[in-house]
Amino acid sequence: MPAPSKRDKQSMKRGAQTKGVRTNLRNLSKNFYKALEAGDEEKAREIRDQSQKAYSKAAGKGIIHANKASRKVSRLDKALATDRG
Repeated sequence: MPAPSKRDKQSMKRGAQTKGVRTNLRNLSKNFYKALEAGDEEKAREIRDQSQKAYSKAAGKGIIHANKASRKVSRLDKALATDRG
């Protein structure tokens, strides 16, 4: 088996660095929807604010695409609005 190339090593290192950020984004979304289901609007609003910041930061660093970040935040806002109404 040949030794890994520099590109392979860089890819593995970058993947390890971004894994935590991606996991955090998924957990924030999951916790947001759990809070909505439980009827805790205040907690959902707080998590939505954290999510908005985290998605924007991840998009700015190139971890996720900017359009994906925008779409996710928009869906969180929409879910919060429909839950109230």
